[in-house]
Amino acid sequence: MQAGIAGAGFMARTHLKAYRKLDVEIAAVSSPSGPEETIKEFGLEAEAYTDVGEMCKREDLDFLDVCTPTHTHVPIVETAVESGLDVFLEKPVASSLADARELAAFVDDADATCMVGHVIRFLPAYRRARELDIGSPGVARARRLSPFPDWGSDGWFADPEKSGGVFVDLAIHDLDYLRWCWGPVERVFARTCGEADSAHGFATLRFENGAVGYVEASWAQPSSRSLTSELELAGDDGLVEFSSEDGEPYVNWTEGGSTVERPLATDGYWRELDHFISSLESDSEPEVDLEEAVESLRLALAARRSAERGKPVSPTEVGR
Repeated sequence: MQAGIAGAGFMARTHLKAYRKLDVEIAAVSSPSGPEETIKEFGLEAEAYTDVGEMCKREDLDFLDVCTPTHTHVPIVETAVESGLDVFLEKPVASSLADARELAAFVDDADATCMVGHVIRFLPAYRRARELDIGSPGVARARRLSPFPDWGSDGWFADPEKSGGVFVDLAIHDLDYLRWCWGPVERVFARTCGEADSAHGFATLRFENGAVGYVEASWAQPSSRSLTSELELAGDDGLVEFSSEDGEPYVNWTEGGSTVERPLATDGYWRELDHFISSLESDSEPEVDLEEAVESLRLALAARRSAERGKPVSPTEVGR
């Protein structure tokens, strides 16, 4: 397969590392500021573009991988789909629910495939945690602490209208994962503190099945530290724990004792891209389609709205 990549920054480089393990030729890369440095860095025999629309006119591309700022997603994906391309889209879908819905309808009408990169679903430790039988869901806790992503061009991460803020850009990883594990959320109550470039968010979730979740996400991690994450899933038959600070990731499963599993691999990016490519080859639906991703965005926006209003919010209220 041949692919084009929209974007030449941090996420594009992350995906390019993953493509080294896959049978995909990167034929073109686009970036408004010029992608030549990235093409050279990865030794690609790819053509450089500053206009993604021109790149999408190529007849030799099978799909487009979109690694651009969140607020640019909708027009880029629509351009690709109009050109007959399938799309892998980095999360979140968009910075507003209206834009996300518009995009989902557009892609559906065109009968195109668009998978959204909720990578946590493809990390082996998180997948294994979901597979283990802990009985009826009880309490979930997820933390994700990161330095502020100052690698974004023009500081767009600090603008909530562009990035969606800490809930939509960062907490959405765990909000999506917990939805995937335990189903729809009935209501969310959230708080934030700190400035836009050091925001720290907390959200308490009440699931429709009666379970409770707690999600913490922060851009206040010192720049000297890397991203850290933690997960606990507790049910009436067991407890699953995971922490990135424990060295190599493993799942500790407790059920009348303690069983520590062997270390698990960490690279979810090539796994999600491999899954996407396999879905194209088999003409099947990818695991994270636009409908799924829109609902995770809705939950993240509900958390942001709750923090802004200081009261619980039902995700169903978002988009009315």
